[in-house]
Parts: sequence; structure tokens; C-alpha cells
Amino acid sequence: MGGVNAEEGKWPWQVSVRIGRRHICGGTLVTNTWVLTAAHCILRRFQYSVKMGDRSIYNENTSVVVPVQRTFVHPKDSAAPTVQNDVALLQLQHRVNFTVNIQPICIPRENFRVEARTRCWMTGWGKTQEGEESPTEILQEVDQYILHHEECNKKMQKIMSSTKDVIIKGMVCGYKGQGKDSCQGDSGGPLACEYNDTWVQAGIVSWGIGCGRRGVPGVYTEIGIYSKWLIAVVNQATCLYPAVFLSVLLHLVLPLGILVAL
Repeated sequence: MGGVNAEEGKWPWQVSVRIGRRHICGGTLVTNTWVLTAAHCILRRFQYSVKMGDRSIYNENTSVVVPVQRTFVHPKDSAAPTVQNDVALLQLQHRVNFTVNIQPICIPRENFRVEARTRCWMTGWGKTQEGEESPTEILQEVDQYILHHEECNKKMQKIMSSTKDVIIKGMVCGYKGQGKDSCQGDSGGPLACEYNDTWVQAGIVSWGIGCGRRGVPGVYTEIGIYSKWLIAVVNQATCLYPAVFLSVLLHLVLPLGILVAL
């Protein structure tokens, strides 16, 4: 919420995770057969598909819709007392062809950290204000500034009247100001940061308290922490096809090595 309409093709890794023709969550294309999203978006009894290549949530001008073949939710995903290990991978039924409007985003390695006060971008089709009934039709973008882990934890402890750590390993926070935040329908989508002309997904929209409330940060799953799990899932799913696995693994890791070395 509080964002502006994204230009066509500006965020080519953004996907809509859907049940039927209904948008459920956001997600990101990380290879031509894999999509990254939030664990809390995925319930095993449903059949999912992903729509990509178009900023419109409904129209299919330049987009393609691909069925999801298998879903992989982090085994330690938990919703109590706060959402933890909120990450999932979706294996697509068939490969997608990359175009100007369909491109993967880089996923960081385990030792990658985003510094506090870094300006990043959250994108999604979520509600534009708290309490609204339906998602927005056009993809929205809003900038967020990364908060230091301890600062965010203190803020959230105060808001939640908790003495326990609320922001734990595997979480990263972003905040811009009142009215600038993710909201329902944005879950699973990216928090993307640009480093030396390379876009990296630092986080997955995970949870928060309300939408855009003054002084309340948004909480994202910190991707780097889960990079080994992501690669292990891809390895397991494609172990019968070593050539395919090698191709997928290179897509995941090679750009990251360059990025971390800078």
C-alpha cells in the first residue's frame, strides 16, 4: 500500500500465485522452472498456478500462466507466536521462455546481508489500504529502508508488548513511513535491492501488524539464510535429471558469487 503503478516490464521476476483465476499471493521467478514464495501462502490441498509477464492481475496481454507441478514448504514453517521459516518453492509444470517481461531475479548466498538504511523495493498486487476487500489490478511498487535487526526487534517488542525476541534469525525488516507498506495479497512477493546494476531478492513479504501503520515495520523472510535449503530442494527434485539440475544450480548460484565478491 502507498505505492505507485509499476511500469510494464520493470519488475520482470514478479509473479502472481493463483488458485484458479484468483490471486492469492506474490512470488518471484528464480529460474525458468522455479518460483519462490512464502510458506504461509501454500496449502497442500489446492492446485496452484503462476501468472507472469504482465503488470495487470487480470489481463493476459503479455503474460503466461503456468500450472505448478509440486510445492515445497520449509519443514520448520511455523505461525506461532510469529511466522517463522516462511519460505516455499514452487516447481513449474514446464519451463518458461524468458522475454523482456519475464526474467529471473538473483538469490543471495548464505553470508549475504543487506546493510541498515539500504533502499529496497517491495512490489505486489496487495490491498492498497488496510481493510480493503480486493487486491489492486495494477502491480504496485513502494520503496522501503532496511532496519537494523536490533532496532526492528525493539520496535516490534514494544508494539506487541513482548519481552521475547520477535525478530529472529531468518527475518529482515523494512520501513518507509506511515502508509508505505505491504498489505494482504502482497505476501510471498519480493523485497528487491539493487547492487551494482544487479537486482537481488533480499526478502519475501512475510508478516506485519496491520498495513502501513505509523512506526510499524514490515517483516520479510531473509532469503540468504535459506539459500542452502533452496538449492537442496532443487537438487532433490531434479536428482533424476543431473543435466537439468546443473543448469538450474548455475542459474541460482553463479550470479550470487559475483555479487557477494563485490
